[in-house]
Amino acid sequence: MAIEGKGTAKRKSSMIFMNVGTSSEAEYEVIGKGIEELSREMNNEVESNSDILGNIDVSVTKGAQVTSVDPLKFNKESKISKKMYDIYKYDKELSDVEEEFIEVFTEDKITEGEFAAFKQMGAIDLKSWGGPTKSLDTPFDINWAGEKVHGAFNPSTKIFTPEA
Repeated sequence: MAIEGKGTAKRKSSMIFMNVGTSSEAEYEVIGKGIEELSREMNNEVESNSDILGNIDVSVTKGAQVTSVDPLKFNKESKISKKMYDIYKYDKELSDVEEEFIEVFTEDKITEGEFAAFKQMGAIDLKSWGGPTKSLDTPFDINWAGEKVHGAFNPSTKIFTPEA
């Protein structure tokens, strides 16, 4: 880990990119334009027990992790928006809504222009289609699934290199 310096990390240093291409020809688009909050909710399960002596034993197990992308306004230039329309138009479900994502943290520099990242699959749950009178809203949840593949990502070239 190559996190250096002092102070607080800026929010834009943690980014999620969605593969808007294909599995054989990946093309990544960053999620974030117009979004004020984007967090991976861990939903861990915490169990605590105390014995007769007052000792407390705590165990934490991994829960189903979810990221809510809301609001997301339909943007004609965005391939993410076009994927949401495709899910809506064809009532996609199951493996048809699974996409590849890359999460990158630019505070963890690997080399010049490359940062620590991981790839992970996520199932898209399109929450709604429509919204208020100002714009067409297409909020969705990413339900994270499968193992993380760790590596390095260059946000400029959008190339992911898995760890050796």
